[in-house]
Amino acid sequence: MNIWFALLIILDISFAQNVTHNGGKSYFFKMGKNSNEFRVNNRIMYLNHNITDLELPVINNKRMHQTQTVEKLPKQDFNLFLDEEWNYDHSKNFNKSHLPMFLKKFYEESVAAPESTVTTRILFNANRNETSPILKFNLHSLNPEDIILDAELYFYWDLKNSSQIFRESAVLRLYQFEKRNEDFNESNFMQNPDIHKLFNVIYVSKAHKGWQMFKVKKPIDNWLNGEENLGLILTISSYDTNELIEIFNDTHTGNFSTFIIVKSQNNDSQSETNEIATVDRVDPFSQCQRQSWIINFNQMGWDKFVIQPEEFTAYDCVGKCVKVTENDTNHAKFLYMFQKRMACCVPTRYLPLTVMFFDKYGDIAIKNYDKAIVTGCECR
Repeated sequence: MNIWFALLIILDISFAQNVTHNGGKSYFFKMGKNSNEFRVNNRIMYLNHNITDLELPVINNKRMHQTQTVEKLPKQDFNLFLDEEWNYDHSKNFNKSHLPMFLKKFYEESVAAPESTVTTRILFNANRNETSPILKFNLHSLNPEDIILDAELYFYWDLKNSSQIFRESAVLRLYQFEKRNEDFNESNFMQNPDIHKLFNVIYVSKAHKGWQMFKVKKPIDNWLNGEENLGLILTISSYDTNELIEIFNDTHTGNFSTFIIVKSQNNDSQSETNEIATVDRVDPFSQCQRQSWIINFNQMGWDKFVIQPEEFTAYDCVGKCVKVTENDTNHAKFLYMFQKRMACCVPTRYLPLTVMFFDKYGDIAIKNYDKAIVTGCECR
């Protein structure tokens, strides 16, 4: 009995010698399930700033391997959107793969100009696959108070090889559809399209199938300023005889969908000059540094409406602020001198994030969201 008692005293002294204290942390040992295994636990005495509680490796007599304590986290709420425009029922499935391929170029333009406050919207023809030749674009997502900087209509002209104007010169005319009187009907337009507002004309030599573009800023302005939005009409005529060959009837969907690109800017943002922050060089001797942190929209469930990007590196600021440096703010220096509390390692400079997404109408918007990507960290 005395022998066992002596052994317990020796073990108690041995364990006590292995207890270390470092910056408010104390380590203690617990016996594992197996008699030859010990688990090292990190007990943290919390200060006024956050400290991450990490477990150290498990050690046994054969090998060293890593274990991780799985902490049950509360359910994360990903309904706190960056934009109120994202707050709608996402049960409707939008097919990202069935979009015109070159829509990505408009997203890349916004990425290349992250300081821009311009919003780009892609509005699809609401009358596609209908018997009516009228191209109708809903403007619900456009703010009448915004300034329309530019607007372009893109359509795929599927000209058949058997057409009488194939490889010949042709004229494409775009009209703003107007209702002249109560008795007016669409058949009247077929006989005399010039009774409507002519906005743009394209002369095509050696006509063949492919994408065509019209400038349509004027009709967009007219509709936003109170004129009734009855749509657009596109006619195709022979160049030599000016004979009306056909009225473009949009039956295209998916990769060949007809759409309008509208670039707008809020009145309040015109005078703003966003300063693009440069990325700080990492100081190997500083404990407060920028650390990689990747956010994946698929994991958040936002892939139901976010088209681009699928993920991005937002970065985070990690490390202790145990002492002040010349680069720290004066306020942080006072905190240190008066020992009020330790400064925190926090983001201080950012870059915007460009997001391309579906709105609740099934159209697309491209916006730059300010202060989303960390470029610099400081102790504050």
